[in-house]
Order: sequence, then structure tokens, then C-alpha cells
Amino acid sequence: MSLSPLDDLDDHDVVEVLPRHLAGPGIHDLVDVWPFPFDQGWTLHHSGDGRAIVISPGMQLLAGHVPSEDHVRGGEWLIAAHKDPFRPATWTATLDASTPVELVRDLYAEVLALCEADRRGERNLLRPDDIRPQDVYLPLLTAGWQHTVNTDGVQYFRSPDGYGVLQHAYVHKNVAAPVWSAWGGPPDHPLWKATFSSAVPASLVAAFASSLASPVPLARAVWNIPADTRLHLTLPADLTDAAARQGAPAQSRASAPSSPTLPSAHAGVSAPGTGPAPTVRPALSAGRRR
Repeated sequence: MSLSPLDDLDDHDVVEVLPRHLAGPGIHDLVDVWPFPFDQGWTLHHSGDGRAIVISPGMQLLAGHVPSEDHVRGGEWLIAAHKDPFRPATWTATLDASTPVELVRDLYAEVLALCEADRRGERNLLRPDDIRPQDVYLPLLTAGWQHTVNTDGVQYFRSPDGYGVLQHAYVHKNVAAPVWSAWGGPPDHPLWKATFSSAVPASLVAAFASSLASPVPLARAVWNIPADTRLHLTLPADLTDAAARQGAPAQSRASAPSSPTLPSAHAGVSAPGTGPAPTVRPALSAGRRR
């Protein structure tokens, strides 16, 4: 009988896990996910039902967090770019609330970088950029993801475990359908899904794909890790042990730029379904695993 590497651990123990697409959503505050400078004209709006919306100074960019008990994965993260805020968006990106929060945060960081470059006149928020599709999926191929191409105009990039997928409609026949989609988890019931419409600057998809393929593990409390995928997770303790042998503190991995966020300190704006913050304990050594 196969055993999960988490079987001997306490529910409140915090461990570092890979691959990222199976780590679960994690715990966060909105202020940890959204990098927008609210002292520079960005505005944050809350509604009584838990929704939160951020609007850029020129009202061309809207970011949203929409929790919903009726949504199968707890709600959505939203991004929309508008030439006219009172008309339909020029492009959109939508991610389930159950998407690993580090992937969401890295995407929003790239959105802010794009908005800043647009403000300086270096890029155009509303137009496709010069990033090639190959630049989007190169990090996945480098990480060992498999590439298949269908004759219907769609290509797929699948993780080595088969539980992570990036889909690209390289022949875009339906303007209403997303050009890029990604999901993680069992094929018949994914844990999360992200979609990017036509006209989305490819640099945003590239940032998301790079975070998705990153070898930097994500810190999770055991209780916050989806049960469906625990058999497919690894605890990269050998990397931590190697760092310790070289004199580097094991916890230094958690301070990397793509490190996990801290437990929520403001329950009123936390993502749905994350529950109370765990008691943070040191990651356990390999001796606790079977």
C-alpha cells in the first residue's frame, strides 16, 4: 500500500512540498497577494459580501478577489484590462480561489510591472506584447514537462506526474475561448484552474508558467494540503539537509522571492476555505517520514 510522506506528521506541522501545482491554495492576506501601491493612486474597495476590488489610477486595470460558497472551488481571482472602464474588457485572466497563492501573487506582480511600464510609455497594457509563445512554455520544458500537439490547433504541456497541465490554443478559432489555460490536480476533478483570454500580454502567462514550474517548494500546514494529491507530493528534505551541511539555515528557503505567504492576520479578507491559521512549527526532518 502506498503511503503519503505526510502520514506520520501532525496536522499543524508545516512542511515544504513540491510540485507546486498540487500544494493547495495556502493561507494569505490580500495585502500579501496584491502588490499594488495604494499610496500612488491605486484604490481598494470592499463589499459586504467579502468581495474586494482594486482599480488602477487610470481605471484601465481592475483586479478582484471574489469569494463564493456557490463556486465549486471557493471563488475567483480576477484581472481585467479596459480601454474604457464602462465597456467590456480588452482582456481578462481568471484563476480559481483554490489556485496556489504563490502562483497568484507572482502573476499580480507581473501585472503591476506591466502597468508601471505602461505608465512610463514603455509598454502598452491593452496590446499583445512581443513575448513569443515559446518563452511562455520554456520553463515547463526545462522542468521536464511533456509536450503534445493536436491537429485541432491546441497543444498541451503536462507535468511529469501528469497532474499539471498548460493548454495553448495556437490556432485561435473561437474568440470567446481562452488562448491559455492551466490546471492542477486529478484530470477528472482539478483542484484549480486558470484561464487567459485572447489579447492577454504573453508576459503575464510567462510569469505564471515560470512560477508554476519553479523548483522552489511551498510551505504548507499539513491540514491545508489537499487529500487527493498527497501521494504525489514530495518533501524535498534532501535539499534542506544539503543546505544545512553547508552551514546555511534550513529556514532560509522560506525567505526566497517566491516563498509562501504568512498565515492570515485579517480573517475578514482571507481567501475562502483556508480556515484558521496553523501553529507554525519547524519543518520536520526526513526521520519523521516513512
